[in-house]
Amino acid sequence: TADPLLGVDTEQPVAIAQAQVRHGAPLSIVLYVEDNTANLKLVAQLFARRPDFRLLTATDGNLGIRLARANQPDVILMDINLPGIGGIEALKILREDAATAHIPVVALSANAMPRDIEKGLHAGFFRYLTKPIILNELMNTIESALEFHSAGIRGTGDRSPQVSPDERS
Repeated sequence: TADPLLGVDTEQPVAIAQAQVRHGAPLSIVLYVEDNTANLKLVAQLFARRPDFRLLTATDGNLGIRLARANQPDVILMDINLPGIGGIEALKILREDAATAHIPVVALSANAMPRDIEKGLHAGFFRYLTKPIILNELMNTIESALEFHSAGIRGTGDRSPQVSPDERS
């Protein structure tokens, strides 16, 4: 579909509070892997209002994997139905790579049947969110994933992947 999937009444404007960033606060990197241009633009607009985030985007699973390896994002948002390599297969590749295994990956998909959600969670997604996107749910999930990610990195200011023994699978 060409329309962005947003779980709000589109007749009314949506007010999104702009985050206040402390001077010197770390910038969180989020990678969004999505082939739908409208959804990419929607999420980019959401993150444009958040100066504490840097959004990277990829339009297919292979590019998403390359960007994850090169940029070490704090969180990855992953569509399930992607051209070429799908979201579940991309997650498997990310989990098998020591350079990306520690990054929480959140599924963001229109596949909303209970069996789809169960399959995604069983595959190892940190959370499985369904479209239409519910803004508060998305941002709360990203915050939870960031807390999980930062708990796994040792030392302050160290962007190299360090996974605690409890987080290894």
